[in-house]
Amino acid sequence: MAPFSTRKLPLLACTIFAALPASAEELKTITVEAPILSDSVPLVEPDSDSTTYSVGKKGIDLFAGPGSANPYSVISQLPSVSLDSVDSYGLANMPGGNKGLRIRGEMMPHGSIGTVDGIPLSGINPGPGYEWLFDMENLSGVSLSEGPVSPDKLSFFTNTGVLDSSLRWPEKERGIKVSQSFGSFGLRRTFARIDSGNSKNGTAFFLSASDTQAKKWRGPGNSPDGRSNFEAALEKPLTSDLDFRIYAAYNAMKEDNYRPLNYLEASNLGVYNNFDYAPTSSAAPASAVNYYGYNRQNFRDWTVLSEIEYRFGANSSVALKPFYMKEQGSYLDGLATGKVRQWDIDHDWYGLTAELRTKVAGSAVKLGYWLDSMNPPGPPTAFKMYNPTASGGLTFASWSILSKATSRHEFSSLYALADKEFGKLKVKAGARYLAEKLPGIDMFNPAGVKDVSYDQAIASSSGVVANRSASGPTFRQWLPYLSAGYDLTRAAHLKLSAGRNYGAPAFDVWPVYQMSAALQAKYTGQQIWDSLKPEIADAVDLGVRLDYPHGYVEPTLFYSRSRNKDVSFVDPAVNVAYPQNAGKTHAYGLQLMGGLKPAGNIDLFGSLTYDRAVFDQNFITLGGAPLAVQGLQLPDTPQWLMSLGGTYHRGQFSFSPVLRYTGKRYGDALQKEPVSGYCTVDMGLGYSSKLSFGSLEATLSVTNLFDRQYIGFINASYLQNSGQTSYYPGAPRMLAFELSLDM
Repeated sequence: MAPFSTRKLPLLACTIFAALPASAEELKTITVEAPILSDSVPLVEPDSDSTTYSVGKKGIDLFAGPGSANPYSVISQLPSVSLDSVDSYGLANMPGGNKGLRIRGEMMPHGSIGTVDGIPLSGINPGPGYEWLFDMENLSGVSLSEGPVSPDKLSFFTNTGVLDSSLRWPEKERGIKVSQSFGSFGLRRTFARIDSGNSKNGTAFFLSASDTQAKKWRGPGNSPDGRSNFEAALEKPLTSDLDFRIYAAYNAMKEDNYRPLNYLEASNLGVYNNFDYAPTSSAAPASAVNYYGYNRQNFRDWTVLSEIEYRFGANSSVALKPFYMKEQGSYLDGLATGKVRQWDIDHDWYGLTAELRTKVAGSAVKLGYWLDSMNPPGPPTAFKMYNPTASGGLTFASWSILSKATSRHEFSSLYALADKEFGKLKVKAGARYLAEKLPGIDMFNPAGVKDVSYDQAIASSSGVVANRSASGPTFRQWLPYLSAGYDLTRAAHLKLSAGRNYGAPAFDVWPVYQMSAALQAKYTGQQIWDSLKPEIADAVDLGVRLDYPHGYVEPTLFYSRSRNKDVSFVDPAVNVAYPQNAGKTHAYGLQLMGGLKPAGNIDLFGSLTYDRAVFDQNFITLGGAPLAVQGLQLPDTPQWLMSLGGTYHRGQFSFSPVLRYTGKRYGDALQKEPVSGYCTVDMGLGYSSKLSFGSLEATLSVTNLFDRQYIGFINASYLQNSGQTSYYPGAPRMLAFELSLDM
């Protein structure tokens, strides 16, 4: 399939705008009845004057894909969302922090973004974490907030936007759902859920389980090599004003990693599209590390969260949401040094959110608090090195990092938000106070420590290396927010939002420092830790929502400016590059979201994005030479994105095509490694039938219908050096069939 020309995109935008009414007088004659579109398409949240989109249950079924395990895939068609998974099923977890999602050019370098029912379950986690913890059948909706983020969106970091997954709690009616999926490259997925329905006193619960496996589409191994998931929830009204519910989820997954390509390989997909790790080991260490058995991961995640709500008075309520999450596992990675690294991860986090909602002088008011305490890693606390053998075994070499947290990584936040209407004008104003305390970490001397467990290694070390250890500093920040909406006509609503967002400090400096003799000779661990700063971004969005009898369109202009961005560049005092919070960038652009229902059995949607995200200064390279990146687009940030799709129903059958275009990108900051844009088409065919005891549904999904070869995920930082970027080919055409029965 030929690439989609970017020259057609401005024409497309003009065509959409040309279809709008010519004047406000025409708009005044329109009577809009909402909702117009079904939840099978992404929608702009009508009651929000910030830039917020939502996808309902039917949309989740359409966009989650056959893997049905990753909320990222659900938002992939939204404006300004650049998502490139290394597999079509969304089941491949990338080792480390970058999970492949960018929003307006911003990425999360320390794990997944996301909250669940407003609870911050993810933010600083190099493991899979919450991202594969919930089956999509157990979600009722997914929303994404972009640009200025409201203070009540309690995410660890907000500069990348806030993704929130709404849980599907126990149903009021008794029911059973079972489904079985089969697909290309050995996909097999079984899912079952049982709902008790409400008892006489209102108590209800559900139980669900799923099992998923698939082969890698390139190279040997499986991804996943087994994913087992169990979920359960109970809800019970304690009194007429007090409700209680609790949710538990467990996920165990192991898989073989995909091998990245360098730029020369990525530029010749005719030869390297299926290139991957080797099926057998080698006698040469440099080649032996490319054995697929040395590039694996194995994780277990579980969480328990609860929600307690008490209502008092006509307009007042208090909600408490305590939670706990635990993750254990490891990554095994073959390194260019000829060593195989085992990165052990064993940590937990817990906390609660509390929110009071009431009315004061005609204004809706929210007052809230959030507390979160987590144990590293992030940053990494234990790296163990091995030497590979020709037979596929490993012999112990050394501990390269052996450290232990002396205090936990803690977040505490207070927020207030007030909502007031003045006729046609609606104003929402508030602020969030955030305190982030980094963990204290002791570095233990790894010399002479044997191949033992982590706890045994700490116990057998000769002691703490004081100048490589640190106590945790605390960052404090006010994050103001203001949004306003004005009804120009009955069908035209003007929206403005402005605010300050928060980003992550450069935690990844810790392992770089611990493995650099030059940095250790110049700085102490405390000096390095104290040099960190949180990223701060000021953002403004201006949009207008235009409603029609059969659809809507919402164009939005956006602008943001960031400082203290996490970039890795050379410190001239030591001539070593390491992560520092010293970058400055700005971004501006236009995004558009629209939906159309030209007939009762057709739902259409479209999104379009132009994004200019650039550096505001130059940096220094090795030897003191300038790195001239000022004014250049950030790596892995396309200027153009577009999605078009919809669903057509005819009787018991449905047809759902989705076209996705990603424009030209660069894999490095100097733009020496251009990556061509690409266009893919996915398609779904569905059949549903009512039975005497329930309903039967059959779905055939086809991803990358025209089998296009392209580079998907680019693993690049904000300031990426040429020759150091990792590239991953996009998955080929895949077919999956699902049969489900609801009773």
